[in-house]
Amino acid sequence: MCDTIVTLGSTTEEGFTLFGKNSDREPDEAQNIFIVPHKEYNSNDTVKCTYLTIPQVSETARVLLCQPFWMFGAEMGANEYGVVIGNEAIFTREKPDKIGLTGMDLVRLALERSQTAKQALEVIIELLKKHGQGGNCGYRFKLKYMSSFLIADKKEAYVLETVKTWWAWKKIKDVWSISNIISLQKDYDSCSEGLIDNAIKKGYCKKREDFNFRKCYSAKFMTWAAKGAEREKRSRALLSQRKMRLTTRDFINILRDHGENSQWTPNRGPDATLCLHAADKLFRRTQTVCSLVAKTGEGGQFFYATGASNSCISPFFPVFSPDTTVSGEYSEGSENYNSKSYWWESERFHRKALLNFNSAQAEIQPLIIKYEEETISSIENSLSTLNQKQINEYFTRARAIVKNWGSKLDRLPSVNLGWGFSHYWRGYNKRNGII
Repeated sequence: MCDTIVTLGSTTEEGFTLFGKNSDREPDEAQNIFIVPHKEYNSNDTVKCTYLTIPQVSETARVLLCQPFWMFGAEMGANEYGVVIGNEAIFTREKPDKIGLTGMDLVRLALERSQTAKQALEVIIELLKKHGQGGNCGYRFKLKYMSSFLIADKKEAYVLETVKTWWAWKKIKDVWSISNIISLQKDYDSCSEGLIDNAIKKGYCKKREDFNFRKCYSAKFMTWAAKGAEREKRSRALLSQRKMRLTTRDFINILRDHGENSQWTPNRGPDATLCLHAADKLFRRTQTVCSLVAKTGEGGQFFYATGASNSCISPFFPVFSPDTTVSGEYSEGSENYNSKSYWWESERFHRKALLNFNSAQAEIQPLIIKYEEETISSIENSLSTLNQKQINEYFTRARAIVKNWGSKLDRLPSVNLGWGFSHYWRGYNKRNGII
């Protein structure tokens, strides 16, 4: 499950668009930071997506992807023109097709084929019309769903929500958030012809005037189980608290939110937190495995990612600028634990931190905050374009924080987590080869 947030320049402190997303997936599904270069193609070239092969366009943009290791597509990303997109699983009364483009495929394809948010919106709609959406989107566990998208650039933002090849969209006026629930009700700006007709035909509503996207199409049980309504309410409340003054720092803090319960711990809950932690509970088997915050405007483009799970204990580091790639120290992760992979190196420490999470968090958060405040201030105040040396140095510092913290975790006393929670994580450690 995931959460995505956006605010336009009219509600931020400095007039930039801000975008953020937590990607929540299975606990051992490594998600990599991946940069695809700008490229030109021949007229007969094709592109192999997760399940479909489709015609390629003549030219694709340079893109940043936060990509589950086994997919073609991405949970969220940005391109060289400052377009940013995140997608959410939404569960509807319509059964997903066995095969088609996944929501993650559509994120990548739209980023590669657009220069504005409106153009990205149109790309997704056209791809849905031609190829449909479908296929398994889960890693170890099969999961099929429809897709909701939050799309932004330096001037505009849109929410696009889909059911099969049908869709509805709304232009965002100031702030918005999406979660694992249809966010549009009667407030859409445009919708496809078949969306309302199908709802009437299936008995979801009686006439066009009654149509409410959320009420008509939501699959009640799965939408309830995903806790999308609670997380949507929480993210919007946090956005409204700082409206007109929102900054990069605020967006990072929102993605780290565990709610108002001061007694929160990963093994006890509550379940509907924006920074999500997996546990031995029927409806909490996913966790935040990567996070992205973007700031884009006339004054520049700035992108920060964790490249690791648990945004509350992972530093956000700068990841994308016009002429840079990922740090040479950064190695991708795949199915099994690999000490060279930043994602897996961080994950091993995160799982050790679960033995006494509050103490472990108290140890690392001051270090992370200090690093992020220095980094964000240095980059954004100068409004300068990062070079490769700076990208490398910022990542090296972030990794050192994680390593130094991880080496101290064995000194913390363990707490009683309960047999179920401990057994749950021991099982993953054994499966992933983490000792």
